[in-house]
This record gives sequence, structure tokens and C-alpha cells, in this order.
Amino acid sequence: MELRDYLFQKKITQTELAKRLDISLNHFSQIVRRVRRPSINLAIKIEALTKGAVTKEELLFENSALMENSTF
Repeated sequence: MELRDYLFQKKITQTELAKRLDISLNHFSQIVRRVRRPSINLAIKIEALTKGAVTKEELLFENSALMENSTF
């Protein structure tokens, strides 16, 4: 699931989730808009906070073809 969709469905603001992640709103907004990718550790934190609704693979890779060929 896209991070943007998760926020919309759960009615959580970017500000709220950025605070929970202890990162700036600007940094988080760039991740939501896919301007910037999170670090692996941040991607893991996002996956945990969303209870797996948004996976680290979705955050780190642009498409599923890349995900299928990757190993963690």
C-alpha cells in the first residue's frame, strides 16, 4: 500500500506520523511524495508503525520487478 493511501485510510496526518517516527515533516513529506527514499532503518520503522500495511520493500523500491529480484 502506498504511504499516502495509508495516511488517508487511517485519517492520520503527515505531521502526526513524522512525529511518531521522530523525523522532520519535510523529510516525511518527501518520502510520501516519493521524492526521497527512506533509509532501511526508517523503512523498517514505518513498516512497524503501519503494522505491515506499508512494507519496507514498497518504500525502498519503485516497482515490484525490483522487489522480486532483491534480497534482504
